[in-house]
Amino acid sequence: MPSIILFPALIVAAAALLLAVLWRAGALTPPPVVAWNRVGRNHGLLDERPLTERLGARAPFVERFDDAANLPRLLAIAGRTESATAWMLRTVALSLLVTIGGFGLEVLGVATGGGLPFPLIYCVGMGAVAFTTGYLLLRIAAQRRQAAIQSGLSGALTELAILTYNHQMSIDHALDLLARSQVDGQLWGLMRDEDWRRLVVLDASRLMPFREQPFTSVASLYEKIGQAYGVPMFSLLGSTMRRIDDKGLAPRSVLTNLARAVGSNAIAEMQVRSEQSKFRQAIPIGLMILPLLLLIGYPAWVSLSRAFT
Repeated sequence: MPSIILFPALIVAAAALLLAVLWRAGALTPPPVVAWNRVGRNHGLLDERPLTERLGARAPFVERFDDAANLPRLLAIAGRTESATAWMLRTVALSLLVTIGGFGLEVLGVATGGGLPFPLIYCVGMGAVAFTTGYLLLRIAAQRRQAAIQSGLSGALTELAILTYNHQMSIDHALDLLARSQVDGQLWGLMRDEDWRRLVVLDASRLMPFREQPFTSVASLYEKIGQAYGVPMFSLLGSTMRRIDDKGLAPRSVLTNLARAVGSNAIAEMQVRSEQSKFRQAIPIGLMILPLLLLIGYPAWVSLSRAFT
């Protein structure tokens, strides 16, 4: 009976796999569509983004899933130089080592005559916990680097306004200079050698046959970096530069106002965190009173119970 169900399922799975391979290889695509895709790709008329990013633009939950499961993006944000395949192989290997270590403890327990120390399924659970721990460490590293870049760029706005006061230095050159001088080096690590190109995809220009690289303004570039790396301050700086270029405003006044607004927002966030910390501090203080109430209340309750009995 199981073989009657198993063989048709294997045939259907093999057929689905074959169709997927043919579709991925382009064998099922009509020749006119293939020719148009080739022409559109040469002239930059096709959307070359991954399928998850294109679906994420229409469905927010797909975008959230892609942000959590996109290993190349997490590695780029965290500043890791290894590829997603190398990270996956290394993490899976460590998980297998943990699982094998759990099975070794099981074998050691049986060999000593004490039986299984714990169920066998726990060994698989240990490997899953090891893999989840590696993934969480990668997420934490990416979030810390995002916060460091956000903090470094927010703190450099006042210096940007000073360096660009007399129009002797552009904003992008001033930002490179300030990124070099920061202690943590996170912002400079992103700007150095155009490391942001790992995630930022520049729009192809119609003049691509006559240019080595597509032309992109610095404002659009900063906006793309902010969107790709999850750093809102880059997007804010890019939109500010666009407003300066479109309306002909003075960079010193606009950047000074931006630095003032960012500082006021930071102060407001610190005040909110301070008020939240007061409530968090009251909880352990209140819990410290419970043992005192037990030490005082229990003898009093015993004495009263004896008196009434």
